[in-house]
Amino acid sequence: MPRRVLVGVGIASHPLHAAGNTWAFLQWVLAFREAGWDVWMVEDQSTAKLVDTEKKPFPTLEGSANLAHWNSVIDEFGLRDRCTLLLDGESPDKRELLEFARDAEFLFNISGHFHTADVMAAVPRRVYIDLDPAFTQIWAEVYHSAMNLEPHDIFMSIGGRLGRPDCRAPLAGRDWLPIGVPIALDHFTLPNLAQPGEVWTTFTHWYGYPAVEYEGEWYGNKSEEFEKLANLPKLTRAKLEIATDLHAEDPTTDLFRNGGWSLVDARPLNTPWQKYRDYAAASRGEFCVAKNGYVRSHCGWFSDRSAMYLALGRPVILQDTGWPEFYPTGEGLLAFTDEAGAAAALETVERDPVRHARAARALAEKYCAGPVVVNRFLETAKL
Repeated sequence: MPRRVLVGVGIASHPLHAAGNTWAFLQWVLAFREAGWDVWMVEDQSTAKLVDTEKKPFPTLEGSANLAHWNSVIDEFGLRDRCTLLLDGESPDKRELLEFARDAEFLFNISGHFHTADVMAAVPRRVYIDLDPAFTQIWAEVYHSAMNLEPHDIFMSIGGRLGRPDCRAPLAGRDWLPIGVPIALDHFTLPNLAQPGEVWTTFTHWYGYPAVEYEGEWYGNKSEEFEKLANLPKLTRAKLEIATDLHAEDPTTDLFRNGGWSLVDARPLNTPWQKYRDYAAASRGEFCVAKNGYVRSHCGWFSDRSAMYLALGRPVILQDTGWPEFYPTGEGLLAFTDEAGAAAALETVERDPVRHARAARALAEKYCAGPVVVNRFLETAKL
């Protein structure tokens, strides 16, 4: 009998233009399944957060954009008989969910999204998976936000450097173990590593959420780090583009276009999810900054989106947050800390893009393949 795991997700909660969000959760469901586990995907949904396709409040789950998105995911990936979407803690198939939970080895609760008490109590172990290192801990410790940490036994983070002496982030009273970032290679594979495109791309929520303060310093978003590179295109022959939600009337738009960047609307590239993948696949590679909070804390954050680019055979140039401690750099994956380093990394790949494309795919297979990451997680968590 396969080992059983309950995976808590936040897919229906973000039903519109959210391919990246969906895959941040779905990668783990598919990773466990590929590793041979019997997986049950579960999510809480509040009536207060139901919306229609215009993102306006909607009174019922039936007919909502939330349910439509959930159904599209579970049908496409064969999860119909192994999932439950609860509304305000209840579902017609809750009894079957509870039976599965009692037989599961643990709840794998991504970002602590799942919180229905009786289901959580039915599982013998509960693992909290932090996808937003430094911010999660600051919200919990400094702002006393309800992060749903308390019911869990094991705490893990893609910020693999949390707790190190030079990591400037609190721990919210927990010991955080490192965890990798999986990619479902079967869904992100190009035939024969097709020739790389001409333009470096990435996806970015420009402002994200409000900055937070910790020990007199402010931990902000990608906007702050990107603005340090507004003139980067003038220092390199590489073509740079950002798919973003930055509004045309925002003064920052002109700043970046005058600096030589191309800016495109990310929303049409998120539905269906294949457009998200195909946009990345048509790229030269990914060039992206990290959130200011990840950089400032030096927490070791690495991007699940970058793992997608690597799997597609597209090299990644990503701002250093301490992640090179966990992933090799130099071919297919390069780090930078400032404008000069970013320009140098771009030129390195431009000299032999095909070699870096092959190296990118090899890195994804070695470090990000679903079963590899799942087995490393089990060993680290001693499960």
